[in-house]
Amino acid sequence: MSHSSDLTALAAPQMLTTEEAAALLGVTRRFLDKDRHIARQNGTPPAIPYSNLGYRTVRYSRADVLAFLAASRID
Repeated sequence: MSHSSDLTALAAPQMLTTEEAAALLGVTRRFLDKDRHIARQNGTPPAIPYSNLGYRTVRYSRADVLAFLAASRID
């Protein structure tokens, strides 16, 4: 692996906090919080999959966030 790809990997973490995912999507943290809450309440999958790593520790996969963004695109 080259030095530049090492820096790219460090600059683009694979797991994002709720705040980072919201910023990448251009939405508020509340949008993602509400999506998780409604999914739990209805027993349905959330719009964007996430990992619950412990009490109040949620992480989103960068790939899942980008896939959601791509799937939401209307041409």
